[in-house]
Amino acid sequence: MLEIIIPVFGASLLKHIGVFKKGQERVLIDYVLFFSLPILSFKAGYDINMNADILKVSSVAWISILACMFFAFTIAKLLRLSSKDTKTFLLVSSFGNTAFLGYPYAYTYFGQEGLQIAIIYDNIGSFLLVSSLGIMIASGKPNLKEVLLFPPFLGLVLGLIKIFEIPPTLAEALDFVALSTLPVVLFALGLSVDLMGIKKNLKLSFLAVFVKVFVSFFVSLAVVKLFKLPEVAAKVSVLESAMPPMMFSAVLALRYNLNPNFAFSAVSFGMMLSFVYVQFVVEITNRFL
Repeated sequence: MLEIIIPVFGASLLKHIGVFKKGQERVLIDYVLFFSLPILSFKAGYDINMNADILKVSSVAWISILACMFFAFTIAKLLRLSSKDTKTFLLVSSFGNTAFLGYPYAYTYFGQEGLQIAIIYDNIGSFLLVSSLGIMIASGKPNLKEVLLFPPFLGLVLGLIKIFEIPPTLAEALDFVALSTLPVVLFALGLSVDLMGIKKNLKLSFLAVFVKVFVSFFVSLAVVKLFKLPEVAAKVSVLESAMPPMMFSAVLALRYNLNPNFAFSAVSFGMMLSFVYVQFVVEITNRFL
């Protein structure tokens, strides 16, 4: 857990004392999205053998997302939220931070094998839905181009089809770059935390995190038992399903003029809570699987 906490709080402290400014995390996020994460995804895909379990892992993501969306929509109607707030609530309550937080947690608890499963869950599961259904909620229409041209997804696909054999020296160089992904992304998350924003949107942020974490956790726990996934794949799928709101959901809220302040507050609040609840998620999962 310290591997996750130290970069996040270190970045937050450095921003607080003025070493980093608001918005500078964008450079680090772009580094991850367009360089190190595609390489990490490529290596993960290259090292994985295609089988039915990959589809099962992805299905866990799809089912848990749709379940969260149903609960979130019901809550939004009961609270009589505005159209923009409803769309934002649906985004942050349904899609989890399965890459920026999910990868470090999966690696911390389940090692390299866990990280490979997390990459499958994120790219084929979470990302396919957020970039289709998520964009459709935010904008009113799907965007297939965004799915197909998303660099980490392209990296995973190229790795899975294994179009060429990687020489050992190139493999070492790719591993060197891939290893930078987790600390850099955690540092970027630390820079993005906004404690004042959390306070202003605490009620809705709490509800969004509650739906995203608990509904998704229990649904995914039932689904992996039904699918009879291998132990590590099952445990990582449940862990990924229990991740707090996705950073990309907040980006969508900003891009489509919804309620980005609430969205980023929910992302920050969920990340902070994850330091407390993830250990319990892992322990409960170990008891039932």
